[in-house]
Amino acid sequence: TPAPLPTTQSEFFNLKELEKIAPKRKGIVSQSVKEVVTSLVDDGMVNFDKCGNQGIYWCLPSEALQKKKNLLAKLEAAAAEQDASFEKLTAQETDLKVGREETDARTADIAAIGKLEAELAELRSALKRFESCGPAAKAALAGFAGTTRDAANRWTDNVYAMRSYLRDNFGITEEQFDGFGIPAELDYVEF
Repeated sequence: TPAPLPTTQSEFFNLKELEKIAPKRKGIVSQSVKEVVTSLVDDGMVNFDKCGNQGIYWCLPSEALQKKKNLLAKLEAAAAEQDASFEKLTAQETDLKVGREETDARTADIAAIGKLEAELAELRSALKRFESCGPAAKAALAGFAGTTRDAANRWTDNVYAMRSYLRDNFGITEEQFDGFGIPAELDYVEF
């Protein structure tokens, strides 16, 4: 995009004036002046404000210089902050290196830590193998045992009900029940 139109003078323009001036001063085709000015406003290179029912455009030379000075000051502050952060991190690194020099005792300690970590991993895997015998597994097994006890007692109830029904309605004796393979000592399960 070309440089803003109103930079050399401290003047204000409306769009019609810019459509007349731009082709002469900057060589912009008059049909595209509005697009160029809109893009300059979007980029912050030209200011725009409504005054009544007119749109006023301006760009003062001192304002552009001030924007650049502000940007420079902001970038310098960010650079100084980064430098301070770098210095702080460098000092922390130096402090952390103290006491970590490579010595035989430190090397032996690191090896001992490695062995202990391997032993810990082995113990954790053994613990996983024994989880099936833990309290949670025992509680699950007790719940399953209770369910199976209730089911066995339900079937025992059904057998007694069937015996009673057959004895009362069909006159079947206890000796005849032996032919069904139901043991005489059949009783409820308790545990």
